[in-house]
Amino acid sequence: MRNLKKILTGLVLTLSVCNAYAVPIIASTDPIFGGQSDGTNFVIGTSGTDASVNNWPGGESPDHLIDGVGQKYLNFSKTNAGVIISPDFGSSIVDSIQFWVANDAVERDPASFELYGINLLIDSASPDETFDLSLFDIISAGALSLPSSRNAGGSSALVDGNSQTISFTNSVAYTSYLLLFPTVKNELAANSMQLAEVQLFGNAATVPEPASLALFGLVLAGIGWSKRKKA
Repeated sequence: MRNLKKILTGLVLTLSVCNAYAVPIIASTDPIFGGQSDGTNFVIGTSGTDASVNNWPGGESPDHLIDGVGQKYLNFSKTNAGVIISPDFGSSIVDSIQFWVANDAVERDPASFELYGINLLIDSASPDETFDLSLFDIISAGALSLPSSRNAGGSSALVDGNSQTISFTNSVAYTSYLLLFPTVKNELAANSMQLAEVQLFGNAATVPEPASLALFGLVLAGIGWSKRKKA
């Protein structure tokens, strides 16, 4: 019986290690919706170039925040701008974020962030639609110190040296994420918030995969067969 416990314990640990690994969570095809927090709700924005309004130029829309290249997302609301993302990846446990700076105007860089999670698939949203912030759980928040060096923008490749990664402790899985940028580096000089790219990293799986479960079953079957032989 003591040997059986050792085998089972070792197998469970092996399965846990095999199914907990850090991977990128966001893909360029994921549903993403830009907007601004008003303190109570996250309000979906729209395309436009009005100053101090929750809108963005047509070529700098929210989808560019996850397109994998240097093209940026810009929001003229400036403070408390952000996005909701529902990764096609599925439920995930995020424990780090990487932020890549845009191509110009250092004063527009986010100076702080807030990351929230919700177990609700948000795959559609319309301009001025609201999402109650009280329904989201805070995962992490804090100051940013993004570099003054710039990514090239457009279709240019992102440079990791022009980014910052924030790691944090989290053990809760979510299906959708709300990322807010409450402040920018220089609110007086900036006319907007901008960022080239963001990526979430975390645990890809929370349960054993089918192949691992099959292996577990074979081990149990083998143990049972061995015990019957001894009997």
